[in-house]
Amino acid sequence: MTEETSNGAVAGTETKPEVQTDQPIETAQYVPQYKIKPEFKQALLKAIGNHPFNQIAGIINAINVPQIDHQTLTQVINVLGQFPYLEIEPVINNINGFITQIIED
Repeated sequence: MTEETSNGAVAGTETKPEVQTDQPIETAQYVPQYKIKPEFKQALLKAIGNHPFNQIAGIINAINVPQIDHQTLTQVINVLGQFPYLEIEPVINNINGFITQIIED
């Protein structure tokens, strides 16, 4: 004899919802974006502007935009590491004041 529950199902058996495997899964990769303040470019030029153009051209072009992605920001910081610390200290100490992470809803 089988017992029925109040909803008419047989006790001890569970009905699992079917998984539809033919539907595509849409996921977008999250890449952090950062908004750059214009003061960042000015501070960099003040700190490293006395170096030859071919040494600073890449970094100036990278930050001459209103926003950058995480990889580009990391590369900019790595390039700054090639300059003497005393020259870039004001920029590095205030890096959080020059950039703001953009958080999407």
